[in-house]
Amino acid sequence: MRVLTAGQMRAVDAATMAGEGGHPPVSGGELMEAAGRAALAYLQRRFAAAAAGPVAVLCGKGNNGGDGMVLARLLRQRGAEVRVVLFADPAALRGDAAEQWRALQPAGTAITLAPDAAAWAQARGALTGARLWVDALLGTGLAAPSRGLVADVIAELNRAQPRPPVLAVDLPSGLPADGEWSPASLADWPWDKVLRADATITFTVPKLGSVSGPGVYLCGDLCVAPIGSAAEIVEAVAPAPAPAGPARPAGPAAPPGPDLPALAAWFTTAADAARFLQPRPSDSHKGRFGHVLVLGGSGGKSGAPAMAAESALRIGAGLVTAAVLRSVLAAVAAYRPEIMTEPLAETPDGGIAAGILQPGVWDGLLRGKSVAAVGPGLTAHPDVAATVREVVARLPIPWVLDADGLNAFAGRPAALRAAASPGILTPHPGEMGRLLGVSTAEVQGHRLACALRLAVASGAVVVLKGFRTLVAAPDGRVYVNATGNPGMATGGSGDILTGVIAGLWGQFPAADRLAVTAAAVYLHGLAADCAAAAIGEMSLCATDITHSLPAAMRRARQTAPDAGQEIEIPAELR
Repeated sequence: MRVLTAGQMRAVDAATMAGEGGHPPVSGGELMEAAGRAALAYLQRRFAAAAAGPVAVLCGKGNNGGDGMVLARLLRQRGAEVRVVLFADPAALRGDAAEQWRALQPAGTAITLAPDAAAWAQARGALTGARLWVDALLGTGLAAPSRGLVADVIAELNRAQPRPPVLAVDLPSGLPADGEWSPASLADWPWDKVLRADATITFTVPKLGSVSGPGVYLCGDLCVAPIGSAAEIVEAVAPAPAPAGPARPAGPAAPPGPDLPALAAWFTTAADAARFLQPRPSDSHKGRFGHVLVLGGSGGKSGAPAMAAESALRIGAGLVTAAVLRSVLAAVAAYRPEIMTEPLAETPDGGIAAGILQPGVWDGLLRGKSVAAVGPGLTAHPDVAATVREVVARLPIPWVLDADGLNAFAGRPAALRAAASPGILTPHPGEMGRLLGVSTAEVQGHRLACALRLAVASGAVVVLKGFRTLVAAPDGRVYVNATGNPGMATGGSGDILTGVIAGLWGQFPAADRLAVTAAAVYLHGLAADCAAAAIGEMSLCATDITHSLPAAMRRARQTAPDAGQEIEIPAELR
């Protein structure tokens, strides 16, 4: 599902109203009416007990306020008790919002004006006793933290006790629509001045701020409703240029800027994974589904390559070979009988020896392999790191790099551009910081910008792990992942992900690298969700993710949504 920035959404609305692509033009007023109807339908379903009122609708002076006015009028026409609070002088309303204000007058709705603090002090009583608050204050047009009266009102409403449920229209007020693509660090955003919603009804597509970063917590349940923009218009919208960041020293983790590619983002859904899970031909054989080479392991870390290898098998790879040190080979071979093994010579310090690069050894190791997973269980010894850099540079097959495989390129991501084959990087924030030469805090403050910077610098697809994992390509395409839970914060989860990515890529070598990676990340998180549902988050171990992959694959096939329908995304699955 496409995810848009505020600027991209404005472009979609403009194209819809202009009737581009051969579609009938839809006026701004018609879009506003459709948004109000969609909000009404969702309110009646999600907050059925409160639909008769009293419902307090808080409106700003922009189009978001106009959406709220449509909803208020429709509720009143159905006999509900509705109280509208307008945080503006009606004379300041323009365009479609002004039209909706005029249409609201004969509806018999109780209206209170609060254009300033003194008026708000008198207007508070309109919210007393309401069974539902509707937030139609700011919408997607916010480019900087809210200030003034509206910001103070939001903070006050967040503190209110008791407080009824809150339904946000399009986006919770005060939330940056561009989320992790905003120039300001989200670590510095005044989250107390974002109105916390129990549910959000958004239109056409999700906005980036509602599916990534702290916005996920603040939207509550998210429902995406079509209101008249054709899917072709949404997909054809021009990518958003990188916004200019605030003045600060140039560096790899600087906020978005003109040196980054234009952003085109998607929200990963079951349909994105299901496309790689279709029934296999009756005449299938193991040679048709890839041969994954897992290169890793060291003393005390034999489980890492074994788990990566098993997960590659479980996602459907035809063959998997684990190339590990002789000293840990027996442990890996005993882990799962289907895993084939290759012994590697080791250094006195217990690392992979450079002898792996000798022609006879190297050629034999790669014969028949489709994709390599490099890094699970390696060490960070300088000699091992040097060997890893040479291995990646020479690999004639696609590769996935994780753990100490990533650390081998700390501070030198551009060296990955010299690799002979395309690759995928899977760093957690700490590894990302080491690759870019910045702190983990800087990475977390600008996750999307950092993911794209590393993708551009390395030429690889980048999986920035963590809450709302990001999958970024060098051309600016990004997937925001939809699955996973805190139970994945346990040793070995990353090794499982490495195997899932390599195993799926090995089956679809000609597919788009970004799409395969996004599907693998989705299935990995969904498997963790299935495991957590069965045993709880605290008890979750990495191998439980592998064991739940079959359930995740079935669920993805069964729940892939139909295009053009409302899509509800409960908070726990976002």
